[in-house]
Amino acid sequence: METEKITFSFGKNWQNLLKVIDEDSLKRSQKDLERWFKGRVEIKGKDIIDIGSGSGIHSMMLNAFEPNRLFSFDYDPNSVSATKSMWEKAGSPKNWDVQHGSVLDKKYMDTLGKYDLVYSWGVLHHTGSMWEAIKNAADLVKPGGHFLISIYQGVATYDYDLALKKKYNAAGYLGKKYMEWSVYIWPMMKQRRKEGKNPFGWNEKRMRGMDVYHDIVDWLGGLPYEVADDKQMLDFFAPMGFEMLDKDMSEACGTYLFKKK
Repeated sequence: METEKITFSFGKNWQNLLKVIDEDSLKRSQKDLERWFKGRVEIKGKDIIDIGSGSGIHSMMLNAFEPNRLFSFDYDPNSVSATKSMWEKAGSPKNWDVQHGSVLDKKYMDTLGKYDLVYSWGVLHHTGSMWEAIKNAADLVKPGGHFLISIYQGVATYDYDLALKKKYNAAGYLGKKYMEWSVYIWPMMKQRRKEGKNPFGWNEKRMRGMDVYHDIVDWLGGLPYEVADDKQMLDFFAPMGFEMLDKDMSEACGTYLFKKK
C-alpha cells in the first residue's frame, strides 16, 4: 500500500467525544448492541474481546451485559486512554482488562486466547493490512462463537474518498476545519433549512454513542483506508468455517454477524 501522510489521531477524536457524552448516548450504544445480540448471541457469563476499542463506549456497554471476561485493546495510545476512562467510569471492574496492542502483531494476538464473541466495529479497514487484520481477529473466535465486524463498503467511491482523506491529513488545523465545514457541515445546514428544520441543530446524536460532528472528523481523518464489498466479505469468511447470521448494509460500513461452525 502507498505510504500515506497521517496527521489524524482516532484516539484524540474519541477523547473529545467523551467530553460531551451523556447517558442518552450510552443508551443509544447499548440499544444498537441489543439489535445484534438479543435472542441470538448470549453474552452474560461469556468471554468477549473488543478489537480496536476506540472511545471505550462499546466496551462499557458490552460489559453491561455481564460477561465473564471482557478484553479491550487498541493500537492508538489515545484510544487506550479513552477506553480506560470508560473503564473507570464503569467502576474499574475486575473482569474487564484494557491494553495497548496491535491486531497485526501475530505474536501478541496469539497470547490473547479464544473468545465467545469477537467484536470489531469500523476498525480493521484502518490498519493498512485489512485482510490480514480480519484473519488475525477471526482466529480468536471459539468454535460456536460469534464475530461482529463492520467494514467500509465504499468500493464504487474509493478513489474519491481516499483522495479526500489524503487532502484532509495533509492540511493544517485551519485547513481541516475548512474541509469539515465546506464539505459536510455547511451543505448539511442548507439542506436542513430547505426541509424547514433548524439549521443549527445539525450535530445530532447517532446510534453507537456517536454524534454527527465526531463522525465527520472520524471519516475525513481515517487513514489508512480500505474497503470490501459484500461478496468479498462472504468469500473470505466461508473458507474459515464461518456462516453469516445477519448483515446491515444501510450505512457507510457494512456490518456482519458471523458464527463459527
